[in-house]
Amino acid sequence: MVLVGGRVDLVMVLAVGLVLVCVVYLVVLVGLSRRDPLGQERHAAPLGTDPGFDVLFVIPCLNEERVLGESLDRLLRLPHPRIRVLVVDDGSDDGTAEVVRAVQDPRVHLLQRHLPAARLGKGEALNAAVVHLLNGGIGPVRDPASTIVVVVDADGRLEEHSLHEVLPGFADPTLGGVQVGVRISNRHTSLLARLQDFEFVLYTEVFQRGRRHLGSVGLGGNGQFVRLSALTSLGRRPWTHSLSEDLDLGVRLLIAGWRLDFCRHAAVHQQGLVGLGAWIRQRARWFQGHLQSWGLVPQVLNRLEGRRRADLYYHLTSPFLLLVSSLFTLAFLTWIVRLGMDAVAGQLEFTWMWVSSYLFAFGPMVALAIIYRRVEASEDRMGLLTGIGLAHLYVGYATLWYVAGWRAVVRTLGGRTAWAKTDRLEETQRPEATPGLGTPSMGRPL
Repeated sequence: MVLVGGRVDLVMVLAVGLVLVCVVYLVVLVGLSRRDPLGQERHAAPLGTDPGFDVLFVIPCLNEERVLGESLDRLLRLPHPRIRVLVVDDGSDDGTAEVVRAVQDPRVHLLQRHLPAARLGKGEALNAAVVHLLNGGIGPVRDPASTIVVVVDADGRLEEHSLHEVLPGFADPTLGGVQVGVRISNRHTSLLARLQDFEFVLYTEVFQRGRRHLGSVGLGGNGQFVRLSALTSLGRRPWTHSLSEDLDLGVRLLIAGWRLDFCRHAAVHQQGLVGLGAWIRQRARWFQGHLQSWGLVPQVLNRLEGRRRADLYYHLTSPFLLLVSSLFTLAFLTWIVRLGMDAVAGQLEFTWMWVSSYLFAFGPMVALAIIYRRVEASEDRMGLLTGIGLAHLYVGYATLWYVAGWRAVVRTLGGRTAWAKTDRLEETQRPEATPGLGTPSMGRPL
């Protein structure tokens, strides 16, 4: 413990304790993520074969004419005999509906929603899709247990082999949903997009893979595969008004007794944000949705057991830890400023606290950069120094979550729950193929 004037510095003890909890948790997840759980072997179907199951892609759209056409084209070219695509136009005032109508393929369907029923959030758009499906709006549903609903954003680009990697797992009747990896397609043209790619790869390669051992895998808003019977077990409107409807759905499916899994051998590629303001608005919405999910904590504690309960409790309460850690980070930055002032005054003296502080701040990210470099090597080989530099930049990038977190708190206290749409970038050419996470190229044309 640190003594100040003969007394324990409780603030320092709390700060060190918080850092140790986070570091230990990260080390545990990294260790678990390096191997697959026993009994959950990979059962991919070869391309060109029928992996089974009816597949319904649902694309919720609000002013997506810039990117929707390419998405539809790529989905329709996936090698699976029973694909249907339902585009939910959630009150667009651009040419989104016209893009869908221009597609001359009977597998593509359009559901248009109009104000005031539209623009109530992504969850409501997805609920409308499920109700439309159950009412026979795009044809009969043969069997809800063998129908897989795949939520894809309008800019989402599923890798060609995704269905053949994911669908065989649904032979297990307890499997309710699967999340695939997420990559940022414009990571080569924007530093902010590159850091988002670093973030998504670490989340999926470390946290999602590690949570397979804990039974607490989560669902994402893009590249989410869910069994229709699992959705309807939550009611005809399975999504809630949460601003992070994907997190909310995944936790409630686990509470309902379904198993969720993560597939690292397939990925969906999406656009990364290139403006800092847009990034903060998006992450503030995610953070606020995470805060809304605190209402699920009692059910997690009462209805789940063991490691799954403990990890979900930690995950749902992590926004509180982030807000607390932001205060410690502010104190750390104040200490750095003082060091700079001492250096200017010629009074700076070396202490080993500099080394320990550097290792705590940057050491974990430098180690995780090794994982990122290995994943990125499937497309482009990243140099060691580049990876280390990116890890250092990522530490600064991660502190932006503090800004988004406090913005979310202010919005929550002010009762503001509006869902802000993320603008898309104009696509000037088809995105090139990117091999699946951790796998060699499988010959696909994300």
